Amino acid sequence: MSVLLLALFACTDKNDDTAGVTPREYSDCDPISYDYCSLPYPSSFYLRPDETTVTGYRVHLGATTIPETHQGYQPPPDLWNELDGFSPMGPILARFPDLALTGVPGHDDIGASVADDAPIVLVDMETGERMPYFAELDLAGVHVPGREFLFIRPVVPLRNGHRYAVGVRNLVDTSGAAIVASEGYAALRDGTATDNWDIEGRREAYEAIYTTLEGAGWARAETILAWDFVVASKEKITGRAQWMRDDALSRFPAGGPAYVIDSVTDEVSDTIYREIEGHLTAPLYLEEDAPDTLLTRDEDGMPLYNGDTSVRFTIRIPRTAVENPRPLKLLQYGHGLLGSQDEVGSGYLGEMANRYGYVLFATDWRGMSENDLDAITLMLVTEIGRFGIIPEGGHQGLVEFVAAAAMMQGDMAADASVMFPDAESGELVSVIDPTEVLYYGNSQGGILGGVYLAMSPVIERGVLGVPGMPYSLLLSRSSDFTPFFALFQAIYRDQEDISFWMALLQNLWDSAEPGGWGRQMIEDPIDGVPVKRVLLQDAIGDAQVSTIGAQNMARAYGASLIETPFAEIWGLGIEPSGFAGSALVEYEHGAPAVPTTNVPPDDAYDTHEDTRRTPAAQEQLNTFLATGLVEQYCDGACDPE
Repeated sequence: MSVLLLALFACTDKNDDTAGVTPREYSDCDPISYDYCSLPYPSSFYLRPDETTVTGYRVHLGATTIPETHQGYQPPPDLWNELDGFSPMGPILARFPDLALTGVPGHDDIGASVADDAPIVLVDMETGERMPYFAELDLAGVHVPGREFLFIRPVVPLRNGHRYAVGVRNLVDTSGAAIVASEGYAALRDGTATDNWDIEGRREAYEAIYTTLEGAGWARAETILAWDFVVASKEKITGRAQWMRDDALSRFPAGGPAYVIDSVTDEVSDTIYREIEGHLTAPLYLEEDAPDTLLTRDEDGMPLYNGDTSVRFTIRIPRTAVENPRPLKLLQYGHGLLGSQDEVGSGYLGEMANRYGYVLFATDWRGMSENDLDAITLMLVTEIGRFGIIPEGGHQGLVEFVAAAAMMQGDMAADASVMFPDAESGELVSVIDPTEVLYYGNSQGGILGGVYLAMSPVIERGVLGVPGMPYSLLLSRSSDFTPFFALFQAIYRDQEDISFWMALLQNLWDSAEPGGWGRQMIEDPIDGVPVKRVLLQDAIGDAQVSTIGAQNMARAYGASLIETPFAEIWGLGIEPSGFAGSALVEYEHGAPAVPTTNVPPDDAYDTHEDTRRTPAAQEQLNTFLATGLVEQYCDGACDPE
């Protein structure tokens, strides 16, 4: 049992009389921070021992730890308190008055974060490994100068179940003066007796933190803030989705899920001959078959089968399949932010399918589709404590993607609607090759595709277009988030409350977004999945999905750059054209320099859709999907010159 666990048990041990203070439950607010209730965050201050969880802890946000809206709504912490730790890639938050970023590593200087003289250190307390990060002030929204949160952002996923220590030293304010510790932290660091159990009850646990920092070359006395936290277990983050996937697959008959075809339309376009629309039957694990709903839960918090749901699908067969009937590869498409499967009808996708020979198919991303928009908006305005409807709806969406793939590899592959006569023999030939499913998604489809690929039992290769992770990094840097940011500003007058919500939301989002699944793609896969290979195709200057997020993905997936890259990226090696593996390829389309802070670029120059329409990128995509090799089809770096 760890020192921290023993110390937390001491919170209710009435025989302890540390510093003459009667042991009791910790309060809702940590006194070691400067004038904001919930900081620093995440923190073991908000954990309690629980022998039923994988990590041995359970999150315990107090009744008032989450800030109240200015309309008087107090979001309940219930969904967060189901977790057994915190996000592997969520922002680590602190605040110091009038902080200047002098000497603090930014996203263009990540290597400095693991240097001996770094002013902030993030250390794995089990291995002693120093973790890379970058730090920035939150300058999004209507912020008050001098009161901005400090965001410390890991650039690789932290290890599930591991405990991490954070140390801060040698910061200065905007006048150049040294920042000193808060009164609460100074008392904890220096052994000054107080009458505050929130300080006295943690002294033993803090000895392990200081031992870790000393091992990293830090003196206890030089810290102006230090704390620790535990990362949620792999089982807690991925367990529900994995169980739902397995349960759903067990319910399908040998030919895949049942389906009905609603319409068959021929002569669709110059590149697509036939479009098939229909509905398949998939298991339902939500409380209701509606957007504004959470997953069912048994006594252990795991989902329950709740009947079936009807899922709309679209299949598009290119003209090449009719002109020369033969089995074509299946390519499942993931659509963009709060959109729909109708995006699979985009002209460039039809051209690619016809040129390279793919049968396209798609369903909606339940949880983040156009059908969910009204429910999401209403939740954000009136009941933000139910934010779980997005990731938990996303769990159901993942099941429906799995069901669609099973349908295409099952009876659909021999359905009359996909059979065409051979020109010579006249015999009917299926244009579906059911032996393999490939994946391609853009924007939200590239982001959420990072989860779908990591949990799919059949897909081995996929291309993620303009992707990124985690959402808590992407949101304020995205022009797409502007209207939702306005909703946050309508319910929280103080920018610091919105800043805190960015970390809170990530804790719930982890289970259905790639920030929570980063190590599960290749390094530590869940049960029942093959080895994955992923091609990330990015766009410099993207105003909707920051390239910083794609670089995070690449590091998590052990991806490489390909000769010749547009720019070197910290933590990524460079391989020659034609290598086998995962890769990040950045395409430069002539956009102006992007902001260095966490605000969106000018969307008048948005490059978000440029890469997917670039011939070199399309050739690269096809080669990778067909062979698993990453080829460079640009003459030098991929830029307009």
